[in-house]
Amino acid sequence: MRIVLLSPFTSGPLRGNMITVQRIAHHLPAVGYESTTIGLDTTSLDQAQQLIDHYRPELVHAFHAFHSGPAARLLALRNRRPYLITMTGSDLYDPDFLHHPDTLLALQDAAAITCFDSLAADQLIRRHPELEPRVQVIPQGVTPLTTTEPFLRPADSFIILLPAAIRPVKGILEAITALAPLADQEPRLQLWLAGGDLDPAYTAQVRHQAAGLPWVHLLGEVPHQRMGDLFAACDLVLNNSSFEGGMANTLLEAMAAGKPVIANDVTGNRSLIRHGETGWLFRNQRQLQQLMQPLLTHAKLLKETGAAAKAFVTSHFPPQQEAAGLAALYTRLAQTV
Repeated sequence: MRIVLLSPFTSGPLRGNMITVQRIAHHLPAVGYESTTIGLDTTSLDQAQQLIDHYRPELVHAFHAFHSGPAARLLALRNRRPYLITMTGSDLYDPDFLHHPDTLLALQDAAAITCFDSLAADQLIRRHPELEPRVQVIPQGVTPLTTTEPFLRPADSFIILLPAAIRPVKGILEAITALAPLADQEPRLQLWLAGGDLDPAYTAQVRHQAAGLPWVHLLGEVPHQRMGDLFAACDLVLNNSSFEGGMANTLLEAMAAGKPVIANDVTGNRSLIRHGETGWLFRNQRQLQQLMQPLLTHAKLLKETGAAAKAFVTSHFPPQQEAAGLAALYTRLAQTV
């Protein structure tokens, strides 16, 4: 069976959607499915139609209801094929996206809607109960990253890594503000920001705030194939997002690498992190500071928590399980045609 994967982004700064689509495309052949990816940021609808005419898929799978759902609906109707939508983040929590008429129409006509965890599914159903019969949870998978070339880190340093493309939802300005008092007390502390520029105005604010703070380092876009090296170089991984529509790929990958994580207590992060066991959750800047203070000098706790995180995600979120869940759904949907 052939599947078309509609990705909202395939170029530019690295985003979670890119990693998700690449991971799924890589693992589908093992469960008997062939796929091709169409990037809607580089392909017009007419070009997408030409690709579909040539590829002749049995199913269209869209990632992100707002950015990909309407295109999936149009292409599926043109070709008399079912389509499904995976909710990936801002399409669930940004009201301008979720309540957009085109998004709602795409969701209403989709043969199925998948979420990465039950908390996200519950959120969607509470807002749109009529969708419940077609909502299914397929847990996200994680592929452990390899290391190739070590990142150099200063001697006697404590490095907090915040991996995220620079945009307001990632809470980068707030993270700098929260960590500043700790950096004043602990000269070893460094904050590494790894991510491309998705919002020029916000990036300018981040650069302005970081100017004159020698403990803040803007690494810019780091290729995904080097993220394993970056995780290996840091002591702790931070997520300060104001929402996550599922389990953040960067947190999953960090945990799979055995790195301890600390994250804002929002739905997507809460579904992944067991507070005090596989990482730590905070609800405001004060809590972040309080949790961070002992971690700066508690290497054994960091190591043990990182090991627990690795054991948890590798056992609960194998990419093969994700691919098998999608394969079962694809087969069922294709039989309805």
